[in-house]
Amino acid sequence: MVKVYFLVALLFVAVAAIMAAPVEEEYELLEQAGIEERADRQRRVTCDLLSIKGVAEHSACAANCLSMGKAGGRCENAVCLCRKTNFKDLWDKRFG
Repeated sequence: MVKVYFLVALLFVAVAAIMAAPVEEEYELLEQAGIEERADRQRRVTCDLLSIKGVAEHSACAANCLSMGKAGGRCENAVCLCRKTNFKDLWDKRFG
């Protein structure tokens, strides 16, 4: 009896796998629809969502800018503005 249940379950899995596989005509439509576009950048995450009554907003923005290789940053009108200079140039200017 267990073998019968196993074979029925295996049959259901095989049918589901066959029905889930795309037909060639459908597959071509899926390939054409995959045009990539640039997503909108949301610059407000570090200044809006991470700000705790104005305590962590500038430090979160500065950390985000440092992770991108910039020399720091600050929040202005809930938008994180990074410095134009990178960290290497700032280091060379101060110590090198």
